Amino acid sequence: MELIKILNSYKDNNYKLFQEKICQTKYRILGIKIPILRKITKEIIKNNNLEVLDYKDEYLEIVLIKGFIIANIDIDINKRIELINNYLDKIDNWLICDIFCSELKIVKNNLDIFLKYLDKIKNTEQEYYLRFYIVILLNYYLNKEYINYVLESMLNIKSDKYYVNMAISWCLTTSLSKDYKLTYQFLKKNKNKFSKFVLDKTVSKAYDSYKLTKEQKLAIKELKNFEFR
Repeated sequence: MELIKILNSYKDNNYKLFQEKICQTKYRILGIKIPILRKITKEIIKNNNLEVLDYKDEYLEIVLIKGFIIANIDIDINKRIELINNYLDKIDNWLICDIFCSELKIVKNNLDIFLKYLDKIKNTEQEYYLRFYIVILLNYYLNKEYINYVLESMLNIKSDKYYVNMAISWCLTTSLSKDYKLTYQFLKKNKNKFSKFVLDKTVSKAYDSYKLTKEQKLAIKELKNFEFR
């Protein structure tokens, strides 16, 4: 399959410049919008051109396509988890991480199985392994059955990595929109156990959220008036 030729036909220099501004990566960037990459991936899967998974990781777009393939091909769940685990080593920026997580909708139907895998990687110090862990939780596990697990997990993550702590704040804010009362009480009880950065960013993100009321936002703001570790 002449994938590079196909990708080159969709290059957008303005989009390339935009991605270079928001995404620090070791990969070269062609500048191709995500919907186009998804369309290309559908054709790859349809025609069973899975040799793409063995292509050199030269371009950001190829790495993204590999993630789309892993998330969408029809394979055994254990084989998929094996491919996911190998893919995590390719992630070097928030964009690849978050797009890959959002594509893994298969998680929704296999929550218990994936949680066993997540528990194996949650103690890593690698920035994007941890961000992957957090973003998967906020995408798929903020429900009645798992929300307490998610909140406790956010409390137990201790990292000085920027994109890890931003993900924790994002997760806490999302949890507030899913179950405000439970999450607010959890934050209030554990306010001094989160870093000032995480709690400040959570309050800031909550203020920007259209899913929370003015009264809820004012209550969350009060959490900033405590001392931090």
